[in-house]
Amino acid sequence: MGEGRRRSGTTLLLLNGLPGVGKSTVAAALAALRAGTLVLDVDVVRALISGDPADTAEPARRLALDMARSHLRSGADVVVPQLVARPDQVVRFERSAAGAGARFAHVLLVATPETRARRVAHDVATHRQGLDPAVLDAYDEGLRRVADLPGVVRVDADAEPGGVAHQVEPLLDG
Repeated sequence: MGEGRRRSGTTLLLLNGLPGVGKSTVAAALAALRAGTLVLDVDVVRALISGDPADTAEPARRLALDMARSHLRSGADVVVPQLVARPDQVVRFERSAAGAGARFAHVLLVATPETRARRVAHDVATHRQGLDPAVLDAYDEGLRRVADLPGVVRVDADAEPGGVAHQVEPLLDG
């Protein structure tokens, strides 16, 4: 979006995909293109909640959705780089956007297994280290169901993150 163009409304953009597909990198590139954008990493929110990690997922999701609504209401976009492999969880993001009077856009980033493996191998995030192939298969199966939801935009994430961000950025404008 050019500096001189005015926007109508705000958008909650869910950047979805398997680990290593580049969600966080594309989210950061989008934020660099658009001042005021909140990159809302639910895993970071989860890490802020004390206790057994098995008990922090739902409170983190609720808090992240509250944060998203608040930021959208302030007049700024929200980009959520998050693996969401269940349709009922996608609906929660849609409802949060609607509750803030914002648009909802859902991008499914897809990359080759080789690209994902290379990115995960160079990744220092502890929650992506040593991913079990059976877990990845379950995520992949869930994403196939999510990919069939109305309005999902599939984007080839094998390109450079900046190029993917420029491809995705128009979705923030509705």
